[in-house]
Amino acid sequence: MLIKMINFNLNVRVRRIQYAKVHRWQPPVDLAFKLFSNGSFEATSFGPCCPQPDTGIYIPTQDEQCLYLNIFTPKHKSNQSLLPVLVWIHGGGLMTGCSSQSIPLLYNGTNIIRNSLEQPVIIVTINYRLGIFADMYLVELIKENSHWPTAGNYNYLDMLSALHWININIRDYGGNPNNVLLFGESSGGKAVVDIGALKGSSNLYHHIISQSAGLTSSYYSNISSALQISNKIVEQLNCTNPKSELILQCLRNTSINDLIMIYGDGRLQSVIDGYFFSYYPLLAIQHGKYNRNINMIIGTNKYELPVCLVFPDMDSEFAILNLTEILGQNRVSTVINYYQLNNCSSNINDTNRCCDKTNLILDTLFGCSIRHCNPGICPKLSKEEGAGVCFHTAELPLVFGTESYYSSMNPINCTWDDQTRIYSNKIISYWINMAKKGEPSKQWQKYDSSTSKYLQFTPYHEFSMKSWDHDCSIFDQIEQDDLYEMFAARDAGVDNLHLTTGTVLEAGNDRLIETSSYQHSLNKGNYQVIWKRTTEENNEWQLDIDIFN
Repeated sequence: MLIKMINFNLNVRVRRIQYAKVHRWQPPVDLAFKLFSNGSFEATSFGPCCPQPDTGIYIPTQDEQCLYLNIFTPKHKSNQSLLPVLVWIHGGGLMTGCSSQSIPLLYNGTNIIRNSLEQPVIIVTINYRLGIFADMYLVELIKENSHWPTAGNYNYLDMLSALHWININIRDYGGNPNNVLLFGESSGGKAVVDIGALKGSSNLYHHIISQSAGLTSSYYSNISSALQISNKIVEQLNCTNPKSELILQCLRNTSINDLIMIYGDGRLQSVIDGYFFSYYPLLAIQHGKYNRNINMIIGTNKYELPVCLVFPDMDSEFAILNLTEILGQNRVSTVINYYQLNNCSSNINDTNRCCDKTNLILDTLFGCSIRHCNPGICPKLSKEEGAGVCFHTAELPLVFGTESYYSSMNPINCTWDDQTRIYSNKIISYWINMAKKGEPSKQWQKYDSSTSKYLQFTPYHEFSMKSWDHDCSIFDQIEQDDLYEMFAARDAGVDNLHLTTGTVLEAGNDRLIETSSYQHSLNKGNYQVIWKRTTEENNEWQLDIDIFN
């Protein structure tokens, strides 16, 4: 096969390939086995990005047919038979971003390859559907597709399609399908953790690195919330109709811009649907429902949200308002009382400063969420006084070795010098070691919950093991309360669940049952369901559900 490629660098070749086709709100159509009729295809430019709202960040051409991946390979053949493969999943809140975003500045695999000639690897970056094009969860969509008994999570279906393409084809580019590492930042970091709980994801990858993910229950949704939000969008677009096919026809005829505008900032999180995404990931890990033998690095930056930098004069009212947006109205009062935020000060010289307390809360929240992923390896990129603030996304140019992007994104006392390059190269070498061997270094000890030690990366200093010293009890309780309300006893590992009453929504040959504490799609997967109607007028049912997972 002849592939016309991008000559990106003297040492690196880059190929742009479509891995799947898109039909709006349907699973992707895999192209892993597609043969090109003339034996060649053009890969001389990056593919279009997936449609997304304008955030002021440069995003190249957008199109719904956006499921492309980019392969960065060493130009000269390696002495090794097959090379480790690092697959990057970009961040952006599952709403924005692109694998070719800011190329050649940010997600540029050439720098990793150029600086790892002694340990050659292959880098793959992927696109996936975003926002409303990934999130819609409707009964009509479930009825439409007899081969796929759920809806939503189309972004995660895209990611699995890309991994399937890599598994089938990466040998042709010198990559080892049996040695694949997933790494991602922010929502991409969340995704690489979530993938281990998805149906059909086993054996497609072997290691993960999750950067700044924030793995809390607030980033997930149940079926009830997903239906409510999606049905509201149908109403807002004037697509309501008694006929399912006409509802979907109306939605699919709606323009990209109108869909993005009506969706706004995004309100639907990843849906725990009981079939494709069966379990809340952290509980899946704890209860043996997660992909086995996956090596993990999971970590955060020291100041993910640099509150004191942006809001140095924050007062108590503003601090509470910000935390309410993050934690939700139902949970924030517990945190306010615990940290005594009602009495904090806006004075920069006060030891009871509001922005300092908010920083502590957010730092603890991020750290406590990743601590649940034991066993894991937990790094922390830290601030060194006088060397700039290590905030959310600040590690990206260090991981990719992109000097020009580092200079443009870090206006706060940050310069790229020889020491920065050494620091970046060391991080890159750890990431490559993780891909090659499943561990970053001998010095970096495997995480043990009894000692709670993690590796701290600090510029101008040796990397060192530190002890986790934050109290997670309050956030652990908030997490447990959220999970109980959202997913009830099933996700906590209960084998026999007896429900009382629930409203039945018709969905093809199946039914969606909703109760105050449990939502699940029936007659799908490994579930035996016994039910009978108890009240004809209210369409209520008595349920007995045995779960055999």
